[in-house]
Order: sequence, then C-alpha cells, then structure tokens
Amino acid sequence: MTLLHRMLRGTAIGTFAVYVAWNFLWLFQGMVPVSLFQSLTGWPSPTTGGTRSLQHLLAGDWRESLRYNAMTVPLILLVAVSGLWLGGQFLRRQRLGLPVWLTWSWAAVLVIAWAAKLCGDPGYW
Repeated sequence: MTLLHRMLRGTAIGTFAVYVAWNFLWLFQGMVPVSLFQSLTGWPSPTTGGTRSLQHLLAGDWRESLRYNAMTVPLILLVAVSGLWLGGQFLRRQRLGLPVWLTWSWAAVLVIAWAAKLCGDPGYW
C-alpha cells in the first residue's frame, strides 16, 4: 500500500470516528444529532432535513416533506440499491464496491439535493 493510500485510509477512518462520536454525543443526551457539517460551516449538507422530510412524507404531508428535503425519496432509493448491491457482493465473497453508474447516481443526486437545499428557505435547514 502506498503512502497516499495509507494517508487516505487514515483520514477516512479518523473522519468516520469523529462523525460517530458527534452523533453519539447528541443521542446520549436524548436529542436528534445536529448535522456536523452544518455546525462547522453554517451551511446545510445535502441530506439535512432528511429525517423530518421522511416523517412528513409518511404522515402524508408531501409539500412539507419537499420543503425539508426534496431529494429524500431518491436518497432512500440509492441507499436501498447500494445496500442490496453491496450485500450481494458480500454474500458472494466478492470485493465490495459500487459500479460506476451507481457512483455517478450518488454524485448527481447529492449535487441536486445540495442545490435544492441552498436555494430553499433556510428555515428548513
């Protein structure tokens, strides 16, 4: 493994550890975690409002759902497809990875979600 790969792996593991610790800090206080990215930058992440959006969607209030996060349904579909894809690879003992088309789908949906979030009402961040 090259030095660059070791550095990238260490950075990814460290970032994930901070993310998990941040969320546990909030959950152990009995509160829904605030977006770490938004707390650090003041800007919403593409998935900010996703939980509230899903709650409103399940309650039948699709307009309010779209206000919180217009890309909740596509994001849920991507999570499901990605999980099935990776699960199939795991069961077949293959190297885990997403195909190029699914990676580009993630990129496109996240960019659109972020643009929609930034163009929307900050009250829904």
